[in-house]
Amino acid sequence: MIGKFTLAAGVLTLALAAGTHVASATSAPQSALGTIEPGQALVQKAHYRRCRYWRHECADRWGWRTRRYFHCLARHGC
Repeated sequence: MIGKFTLAAGVLTLALAAGTHVASATSAPQSALGTIEPGQALVQKAHYRRCRYWRHECADRWGWRTRRYFHCLARHGC
């Protein structure tokens, strides 16, 4: 049991060490507007709870997956 734990800890340590080395060697991705700055995220975080509310609200008003449903979501930023 201790041997398996030691082996797993060693593999995890090597993976973390290799992962940081490989990540630092890659170049910054190009976006349509230029390069992405180091502090910027590649994916914008969504407001899941707010959008979940509006998905249900728009579906109650206009029906699921209709043109007006998607327009309602877009109007509320979801």
